[in-house]
Amino acid sequence: MDVIHESPRGLSPETTAPPIGDALRALLLAPGVRQLELPGLGELTAAATALAKGLRRKALIPLATAPTEYALVRRGEHVLVSAYETSSAPEVHQLDHAVPLDQLLDACARATLDSASYEHEPTQAQIAVRIAERALRTTVAPDPDGSVDAVTKRAGSHEAPDADETPLAFGFEAAIFPGGDPTGASRAARADVHALLFDGSLWAFVRGRRIVLARGPIMLAVQRMVVAVRALVDAWEAGRSTNVRLRSGGFAIGLRLGAREEVALSLAADGAHIRAAALDVPGTALPILRLASDSLRALCAVDRAQSKNLRVGAMRDEIRALRRAIKEQVREDGFVNEDPDRVRMAMPSASPNAPKREEPALAPSGGGLRYEERWRVALDDLDATSTFFCGDRLVLCSSAHTVAVDRGTGDVLWAREAARMTLMAGTAMLRLDPDGDVELCDVSDGEPYAVARIRPKAGAASSGLVAGGRDVPPMAVLPDGQARLVALDLRTGEPRWRFNARRGGSFHLARAGRLLLVACEGAVHAIDVASGEDVWRFAARTRFVSAPAVVGDTVVAVGQGGPRTAWGIDLLTGEERWKTRLRGAAMAAPIGTARAAAVALDRDRLVAIEGRDGDLRWEARDPGVGTGGATLTVDDLLVVNAPGGAVAGLDLETGEPRWSQVLGDPLADEIPRRLEPVLRGGALFVPAANVHVLRPRDGKVLGELPTDLVPDRVHVDERGWVYVAEESGHVAAYAPAPTLRLIPGGG
Repeated sequence: MDVIHESPRGLSPETTAPPIGDALRALLLAPGVRQLELPGLGELTAAATALAKGLRRKALIPLATAPTEYALVRRGEHVLVSAYETSSAPEVHQLDHAVPLDQLLDACARATLDSASYEHEPTQAQIAVRIAERALRTTVAPDPDGSVDAVTKRAGSHEAPDADETPLAFGFEAAIFPGGDPTGASRAARADVHALLFDGSLWAFVRGRRIVLARGPIMLAVQRMVVAVRALVDAWEAGRSTNVRLRSGGFAIGLRLGAREEVALSLAADGAHIRAAALDVPGTALPILRLASDSLRALCAVDRAQSKNLRVGAMRDEIRALRRAIKEQVREDGFVNEDPDRVRMAMPSASPNAPKREEPALAPSGGGLRYEERWRVALDDLDATSTFFCGDRLVLCSSAHTVAVDRGTGDVLWAREAARMTLMAGTAMLRLDPDGDVELCDVSDGEPYAVARIRPKAGAASSGLVAGGRDVPPMAVLPDGQARLVALDLRTGEPRWRFNARRGGSFHLARAGRLLLVACEGAVHAIDVASGEDVWRFAARTRFVSAPAVVGDTVVAVGQGGPRTAWGIDLLTGEERWKTRLRGAAMAAPIGTARAAAVALDRDRLVAIEGRDGDLRWEARDPGVGTGGATLTVDDLLVVNAPGGAVAGLDLETGEPRWSQVLGDPLADEIPRRLEPVLRGGALFVPAANVHVLRPRDGKVLGELPTDLVPDRVHVDERGWVYVAEESGHVAAYAPAPTLRLIPGGG
């Protein structure tokens, strides 16, 4: 049959066709749902034909212009038509509107024929006519599963539990229809929102009082409760307050987490409200997660095909992740070291945080220092923070090359291709590639003498720590994937031990003699560097997001989750010595000194906590530690170099500032990438807009480098030479210039 397409009289090919399918719209949509867009006629007609022939029992038709979907389900001689949004919080426009299948088939065919007369493209018009004719020829086949009844599933609490032991509980009763696919089991997994819209009744017991939360598609309310639990757990882990309110139709949930980790819960449904205060996070979240898990289990027990539903899988994964997060926060499974003498014998006599002592001055106390530039090199895309001073040479890393230059002349000694990360350990250089290959190279020629392989850590820059000395073999500790550390022998490249964390995340490392302190998530681990043995583990309901500090024989760790607290842990045994509540959030890692740990808090405060008993030693205005400043301890002085160009020296006994200097303009000058002061020859070399040389005891300026480079990285050797690397790609060396001095009594 040939079809000749003609535009209706009065309509040109560019004219929009008038509305069609009014009868179909009135049939598909329930009263009151008139503004909803209809699916494409061709796809709708084909779906109705397949349902009538018994080829399919369910058809999902998504709209191309909006996140909305139609579901057509065969029920005997009728089709149940549902329309809903497919967003993360679905909204149901209509649910299970019964339509006679023969009427739907006829209306679809006639609407498709009507649309063909307005089709400008002849081929598309012919296709529409063929689809309509096929629908008109189709007779409704008997539905062998038309008499199947819904399966009733019940779970949860049906009677009020003990209000003191179980303040919050849920229960439900659901009517779920078995699935069925006459064509056989599908190999594809797809998202099916409609499968979650089964009918039921949901209730809650809040301290013994019962309230009905939802009737109808109860999973909409369950999904909103799971989303609220995610916000609650995230805030709990981060140690902050939160207030979340979510709604789905007539159901609403509100959760408020206070500063003391107390949860206030409110539930509302169709005018009924119930509230409960003084709950804890596990007691609130776990009953909701149990309800969600029971609901999904009931659905999959009746319709096994839903185990491949992407929506079901995503919700199961979210429930598991939330349960795991709560379990990790609640579980306290630390242990102590029962043989501290073995660790004590291996510890150095000096404290790990012994202050640096002033050395003989580079210049007389009454004179100044002058510097002159000796050489300068340029290296494109230089990573200034990855410049290393090693003996008689500097190792420079860029995005394209790794280069060694002579420290006296700037001449290139050797060059290699670039690596993802470079780490220097004495005369050994570690080069880590993105795929996890590690080369151990001799810094004398840059050539590898050993190779190793680790699992690269995705999503974060790698970092490492070099350990060794005395009875400990030289080794480098590196991240190995998302949840492991590995120690590589620097002589052979072979792994000596691996440390496994419970979950992936960031490792914060600190060295204390033979012990490696590892803070990750809710625990601080002490690992024997030589053997990898877990000597002790201190666990708490918090998140340790910074490296601990060592004060004498006490480890000071600061928690960020829950109440803001600092813990004092025995370095040898791992036993808790003291716990101190902080009056604010820690803004940086604690700084270990000889007798106390300095902690920067919000609102520009710096406090010193005694390592012996956790008492507050002093509180002072923060000179810049919490805003990214770098610190150095010199004798009884804490030197802080702040990003704005100000440097200050604080008395460690009282917290009072002894001196301060403004070395740059905080608005006009660039801020160096690395702000660490360097103590060499009794002088402080402080990077700011320039490199300034200060006397530590009083902050007097002894000199300034004649450089135009931003000192993103500064090195000082034993001769007093200063090496400045700028991120733009320049490295320069400056040497002390000869000075003339008047000798009393000279001729």
